This record gives sequence, structure tokens and C-alpha cells, in this order.
Amino acid sequence: MVQSTRLALLIALASAAPAAPLAAQCADGSPPPCARPATRSGPPAANSVAILFFDARDTADAYLAEGLTEDLTSLLGSVARVQVKSPGVVRRAQRASPGDAPAIARALGVRYLVDGNVRRVGTRIRVSTRLVNGATAVAAWGDVFDRTPDELLALPSLIAREVALHVGGPAPSSEAGVLGTLRTRSPAAYDHYLRGNFFLALRSPEGTARAVAEYREAERLDSGFAAAIGRAAYAHAIARGNYYRLPDAPIESLAVRGLVVADRALRRDSTSSDAWMARGYLVAFAYPLTMEGSVAAFQRSIALDPKNAEAHHQYGAVLSWLGRDDEANLELHLALALDPDRAITFDDLAAWTHVRDTALAVALADSAVALEPGSAFSRRWRALARLWGGDVRGAREDAELATRLQPGDIVMESVLAIVLAHAGDGSRARALIAHWPGRTDHWLSMAALVAVGDTADALDRLERAPNVPYLWAALRRPEFDALHGNPRYERVLAALRPAGAVGP
Repeated sequence: MVQSTRLALLIALASAAPAAPLAAQCADGSPPPCARPATRSGPPAANSVAILFFDARDTADAYLAEGLTEDLTSLLGSVARVQVKSPGVVRRAQRASPGDAPAIARALGVRYLVDGNVRRVGTRIRVSTRLVNGATAVAAWGDVFDRTPDELLALPSLIAREVALHVGGPAPSSEAGVLGTLRTRSPAAYDHYLRGNFFLALRSPEGTARAVAEYREAERLDSGFAAAIGRAAYAHAIARGNYYRLPDAPIESLAVRGLVVADRALRRDSTSSDAWMARGYLVAFAYPLTMEGSVAAFQRSIALDPKNAEAHHQYGAVLSWLGRDDEANLELHLALALDPDRAITFDDLAAWTHVRDTALAVALADSAVALEPGSAFSRRWRALARLWGGDVRGAREDAELATRLQPGDIVMESVLAIVLAHAGDGSRARALIAHWPGRTDHWLSMAALVAVGDTADALDRLERAPNVPYLWAALRRPEFDALHGNPRYERVLAALRPAGAVGP
């Protein structure tokens, strides 16, 4: 039943942003969803709307513009009489046709668009917003709101009520209160929350650390601010999954610390999709041999917010670590249907779900690089996909670039060492490996040892390595094929196998 429900949701979401579910790239070389000839069966629904990302006149206010867009989308998404497009597909359409309202509306299949901008005027903040007919770009409603920073808290609800009235008609009595509930009563806490969201979206060590600091300040100002606490928990999950160091916590402690924060958020609001998502991810890291409660937490998160692309993505990641590749593939494609520009989702599809289908893995990695050409993360996964697909030269180009983009990094240098070893440059590969003597904190450093033939050292380190939820899956990748049948390797593999894992 869960599988068929997921499939129905995938079909429904894909219809909003046409895509070939298993294709890695479109005919023009761009990442999917791919454009199709215009064959819409009729005009867009009269109550359909897309919230375009607001502009900020000053980059210092970008967090406000992003935050207002997110809150407005979330609020309207809770109104049953209005059909709201997910932010990911909106962002792609907006980037494809900047400033062209009819083209954006056609691409999204909506009747209305909401746009806006944010700028400061003295000590006040001016938010201009419009609801426009997508076909004609004529405004159906618009207003300019001059507010003090303390008055911004209630503004998304006010704009959402006006948009819902014009798009969906008068509110029924059953809808009373849906748009009137504030996440916090503290304007200052709300400002810190928006700043935290902005920094977390950067997906960088510095950004994640700053996000945690902002969320903590938001909670200090309002101890009941469940949304901020839930995001703080997820920031811990991001830090743990990416080996980001937070100022006051060793990496090994982040999962347990994050779980404390997630549970605190859920005590304040048990309907927080973000908090359940954080809990699902953190449980996997805290208890990698059982991952007990992880799958259930993700399913709860998605049931609360089916359009949470991040939850679909991370659930797909956990499923792939368990060897449940068909389910993982479905969840990751759900994430892409909601947010087509998620390079990291293409990376995960290439690195885990389809790693043994080398042609597809390379094409998926190509899509990730097309979206984020300056990402060392995407480059290193494509380097490995190319290597196992037989393109050693292309693999070397990507691996070399990854080390330049992220110099002095154990992961990037280990990938380059693997590629160099297969290219016949064992001496340089060994020189890179020597930068990290005895290290056991990432499986790719052990994979590099396998590549240069130091099997005994690789196995010694694997036997000492701290367990992480994806280590069993990593040991089943091609980098470790040379160890198949080795009794020590087979014992390590069996010892790391999580409960509920599928496959040999």
C-alpha cells in the first residue's frame, strides 16, 4: 500500500512538471524534467497559483525575501481551496523565463502568479506584492506594505488571505484560523528564524554553523518556537551527514545532540514535518545497525507534508543505504518532481541507487554537474561514475577539479587517489594517501588503499572505522569489488549490515 501510494503521488507531481521518471538528462543536455510539446488538455485550474521568489533590492535583505516567499507558499499550501505549486518547480520556471509572467504561467500550468519585492526605506521595510493573471500579466490585486521590522511577523498571513480570497473565493467557516496562526509571537525570534533558514540553504560548513546559532537565538527568545527548533535539529543532521563541524560539538556527538533537539521540537509541535524528518535522519546516524524508527519518522514527516522535497530526498537516501533501491529510486524521483534543480538528488541516484548501471550513473552525475558545475561534491561523484564507466580521462579531470575546489580534503584527495591508481599513476596516488595516515573517518580513504593494492591496511582501518549508516552500502560499491571473497572483508560487511537491509 505504501509503494502504491508513493507511485500515485509521483504521477500526480510529475504531471505538474513533466518528466521521464528514470531519465537522467533531456535531449538538449539539460537536467530533467524535460519539456514536452504543448499538449495540455485544457486551461489551468481557476484556483491554481504559483508564488514566485520575491526580489530583494539589497543582498542584505535576501533572507527576508526568501523567508517571505517560503512562508507565503507554506500558508497557501494549507488552504484546501487553492492549488499551490511547489517551490522547486517554480524556481526552475522563474529562472528559465525571468520576468516573463505568461511563459512562467504556461510552464507551470497555473492561472495566477504572485510576485513581490522587498526593500528598506529608512527604518521601515517595504514589501510590494501583486497577484497577476498568468496569461495576460495583468494584476488582479496588489498592495504595498510599509512595516517596521517588528510588524513583519503577521505580513505573510495578511498577503495569504488576500491571495486566497482572489484565487479561491471566500473562505468557508471550516477554514477559520488556518491563516491566522503565527509560528511565534516574537518578531525578533522570527527574524532569527528567517536568517537561519537562509544560512542553512547554503549547505556549507559555515552556513550550517551560522544557521544553528540563529535557530538557538530564536529559541532563546521564544522557547515554544517549534519551527525554529525543528530546523535546528535538521541543521544538526546536515552537519553530521556532511562532516561539518559545529563550534561546540564533536562530529561524533551531533546525532545524539540533534535527536535531543528534534524531540524537544516534537514535544512543542508533534505535527512538524521538519522535526520528524530530522529525527529520521539522526536516528540512522545514532543507531546505524538498527536505524530503528528512522523509516517510520520519515513516513510521518512525508504524511504531514507530502510536498517536502527534502524529506523525500533524505528518506530515499536512507532506503538506498538499506539496499532498498527500488523504493529509494521512487523517493528520490519524488524529490526531483517537487524540486527539479536538486543536484544532490541526482548525485545520490548516481552514487547509490544506480551505481551498478554505469551509463545511467554517468548521465545522472552529468545532470548534477550541469546544475552545480562548481560543486566539488558533484564532481567527485561524477569522477567515480566515469571511472567505473570506463572514462578514466574524464574521471581524472573531475577528480582533479574537485581537489582544487575543495583543497586539503580527505574525501576529494581519496577520490583523486582512486582515479590515479586506475590511471596507472600509483606513486602520486600513494602520495595523496600519505596525507591521511591511519585515518578511518571516511570510507573513501580505505577505498583509496584498495585501489593502490594495500589491502591489509585497508582492512585494518575498516575493522577500526566508526560505523555510519551508509558504510555497509559503501562497502558494496565497485571500489571494494577487489575484496569480494576476502574473509576479513566478508566479516566486516556482515558486522555492518543494518537490520532490515536488502541484498547480499
